[in-house]
Amino acid sequence: MKRFFYAPLTLMLLFLCFPGQTGAQTPVQKIEIFIRLWGFLKYHHPDVAAGKSDWDSVFMANIEDIRKTSSKEKFGQQLLSIIGAAKSDDKRVAAIPADELFSKNFNAGWMQSPFLNSALKVRLQEIYDHRNQGPNRYIKLQNMTADYSGEKTYENIGFPDIRYRLLFLARFYNAINYFAPYKYLIGKEWDSMLSRFIPEMIAANDTAGYYKTLLKLAVTLNDGHSQVSSSRNYSIIKDNIFGRYTAPFYTTIADGNVVVTKLANDSLCRKANIRIGDIVTTVGKEPVSVRIKRLRPYVSASNENSRNHYLNWVLFDTPDQNQQLTLKRAGQLLKTNAACILSTEKKWQDITGYTGNETGYKTIGNSIAYVYASQIWKGNLEQIKTLVKSKQAVIFDVRNYPNNDEFYNIFDMFLPDGRPINYSLVFDPENPGYFKWELSPRLGNTNKNIYPGKVLILADERSQSQGEYSVMALQTIPGAVTIGRQTAGADGIVTQIPMGASLSISYSGYGIYYPDRSGTQQTGVKIDIPVRQTLGAVLQNKDVILEKALQYLSSKGIN
Repeated sequence: MKRFFYAPLTLMLLFLCFPGQTGAQTPVQKIEIFIRLWGFLKYHHPDVAAGKSDWDSVFMANIEDIRKTSSKEKFGQQLLSIIGAAKSDDKRVAAIPADELFSKNFNAGWMQSPFLNSALKVRLQEIYDHRNQGPNRYIKLQNMTADYSGEKTYENIGFPDIRYRLLFLARFYNAINYFAPYKYLIGKEWDSMLSRFIPEMIAANDTAGYYKTLLKLAVTLNDGHSQVSSSRNYSIIKDNIFGRYTAPFYTTIADGNVVVTKLANDSLCRKANIRIGDIVTTVGKEPVSVRIKRLRPYVSASNENSRNHYLNWVLFDTPDQNQQLTLKRAGQLLKTNAACILSTEKKWQDITGYTGNETGYKTIGNSIAYVYASQIWKGNLEQIKTLVKSKQAVIFDVRNYPNNDEFYNIFDMFLPDGRPINYSLVFDPENPGYFKWELSPRLGNTNKNIYPGKVLILADERSQSQGEYSVMALQTIPGAVTIGRQTAGADGIVTQIPMGASLSISYSGYGIYYPDRSGTQQTGVKIDIPVRQTLGAVLQNKDVILEKALQYLSSKGIN
């Protein structure tokens, strides 16, 4: 028998508490409730959803009065006025089948705030019971994720004033609140997000300060896909916050140490006496450990393993053309003055550190085929299949980013039958906050002559998004063994929320789960044989994951 969910919103205090909300309202509390109510109406009220009024203008016209309202009674009157006299559809919406929809993201406890009067609570319940069931001007489902193309872009706004900054905060908050599949993973921080960021938005008094607030806003999602970007200038945010210059080398963080692993400018490094294997201990007078702690709030990631990887991208960025560095080499401390390069001079491929070679494959020893998953193309697929069939084992290296559909054409030789890769979690447009499970199409076909050899998969923090999904696809192969470190834990299509002035904040737009519905977000894909990154391995330039894979195969008599 199906169980149906329907409960008056008066019972939803179970979802959210409002600690400390007694006595007089503060301006921040009033703005918070207004933002929640404004977003609720935007996605639920049929007239608002139909675009019968300019809802951004409603926000702009009321936000200053909301901030200055002196009494609870007047505040209630203002909110009722905003809801207006527009009538909802007389048709009551059917109850939500709790066993068919994912409900962990749904949260309506704010509607029982003691700062809302009884008339408001009744009106909000009425709107929810008769919520919009048709198209919505501000949100639509496109390619399994949210499409925000109905939002105003404010391309030429420049540095936004307080009203616009709060508008963009409200837009971001409500988009995530209703349409981000992984919202439930954010944790208790989400409940206090508005009370934290309303003051920061108000206090931002210049472009750099505003960009910092946006970056911290993105970081709150604990999602490696959550980045602040500009469609006009890729580096404008990075340059404003961290500076447009950087050290002339690349680094890796291992065991809390920052190690020089590659030179971006040989000449400048030679002049500064900087070598591969040097450990950077201070930048200027700032210890590297302090610098990492200071920059961490501005670096989005789904887990700490991934965050350390991304910290290397900005750790040495600076507005200055020179940096004083202290290096540790063979137990000795060395001080040097390094000339910087423009951050745009660093090669993207060297920053990401993806694995690969010229052909996309190679042979190890006599019996092992080695394939770089990101380089399985139409032009080399048949050669790869032929190579694999001639070997006792194949290692798929997915410490990179496969983005060619030809990749999926290799599975027929490995799978005995068709198998799904995953379940996706997709939002339900007619029930904001609820999501539907969708099973992926199946890989492979019936095949009695599958590849009999060993299949190994290599993964680490460089495996993100499509990379992680590719690992999951390979894990459908019977007996496949995954070796490596925790992956980035950011899976699902990148979805952009427009934030004005060509800016946007992205997030993982639909959920990715294994066929048993176990998650990958934040945790990463399943690893069978974990291999920890160590300082010693980095200093010796060892590929400890590959070494572990070869040891595993050797134990099976394959070399």
